[in-house]
Amino acid sequence: MKIYLFRKTVFDCKQATLLSLKKEGGKITIMERVKLFYHLLYCVYCRRFEKQSSIINHLGEGVINSIFTDPPHTLSDKAKENIQQQIDNPGQ
Repeated sequence: MKIYLFRKTVFDCKQATLLSLKKEGGKITIMERVKLFYHLLYCVYCRRFEKQSSIINHLGEGVINSIFTDPPHTLSDKAKENIQQQIDNPGQ
C-alpha cells in the first residue's frame, strides 16, 4: 500500500489525461498544474501519454500550417487538358 504525501491531490489516470489535454490547450490553473505534476511523478503511463500527445499536437500544427501557407494542391493545366481529352474521346 502506497502512502502519498498529498492524498487529496492524487487522482486517477483518466483525470490526469484530461488535465494533460487541458494543459496542452493552455487553460490549466496553478492548482491543477500541481495536481498533474504530482500524478506524473509516479505514473509512467500518464507521462508517456503527455509526451506522445505533445508530439502529435506539434506535428498536427505543422500540417495545418503547411495547408494554409502552401497553395492547395491542384492539377496542372496540362493534366486538366489530358483528362478533358479522355472524356471527350474515350476510345483513343
